[in-house]
Amino acid sequence: MRQRHGKQEEDRAVGTSEGVFWNMKPISRTTIIVPDILHTISIGMLKLLKVSVRSFLEQHTRIDKSHQLWAMMPPYPGSARFNKPYSQVTQWSGKEMKALGCMMVPVFTATLFNPWASQRIPFREALLCIKNLVYFHLMAQYQYHTEATIEYMENFLEEFHHQKDVFSRFRTSKSTKKVSEALKMQHTLEKQEEWENDPAWNNLSAAAKRRRVDEDEMQIESDIAQHPFDESDFNFVKMHLLNHFSDHICLLGNHLNVSSELLEKAMMDLKQEYRQSNHHEAGFQISRTKA
Repeated sequence: MRQRHGKQEEDRAVGTSEGVFWNMKPISRTTIIVPDILHTISIGMLKLLKVSVRSFLEQHTRIDKSHQLWAMMPPYPGSARFNKPYSQVTQWSGKEMKALGCMMVPVFTATLFNPWASQRIPFREALLCIKNLVYFHLMAQYQYHTEATIEYMENFLEEFHHQKDVFSRFRTSKSTKKVSEALKMQHTLEKQEEWENDPAWNNLSAAAKRRRVDEDEMQIESDIAQHPFDESDFNFVKMHLLNHFSDHICLLGNHLNVSSELLEKAMMDLKQEYRQSNHHEAGFQISRTKA
């Protein structure tokens, strides 16, 4: 099973690393990663898709249509109804995220109806990506599972990973943006130095200098604009936790039997004790603080 997950991580370009917590004897690798529907999917993955979908629709000028359809959704038992447009909902609690999981596929499907020729492929990939994650999410909430339902979940997750790159350009982290800004500043300074060292620069008229500066700035903007897209990825913890859902169903019966609150509290304590250490031989210092 570990070899299978290792192959999946390699295919999806997900990196692994050893941390101080893994080497502590009181912690078991098989129990520390307990998949939790609320935190991992509802407040994690669906929240990620919510932001990516909005940026995707804005890029393709479909956001207004999505707002209209979102506000038109009728009430349904067990699902909250949104009275505001999609982008104006400010409070996204667990209840709202659960409703989002039920409404996202039909609203998104209707929003992408009748695409242009150039939009057909990205619309199809985006819809498949969302559909497979939502189906995985809904099946993870089953109270009873069979080998067939677990296989369905694994297939949905695999298809989600195949299609998720359609949203990669909207997965720009804060650190990536800072690097892009630093690169832009560096290229600008290099251009200024190039102008100063060019013997013909001083002989140019003010209008010619302005044209050259504008051309160079446009080239810098074009080069830097691609950097966040090239550096964007889906390499984060909650994306990896999805791989453990089917295994924990076999161990625990269903995910509704598990509460992550105790583990979350324990991890918060460990993280606080780790911060108080000097990060060298941290395992011994964490144990001493815990004792």
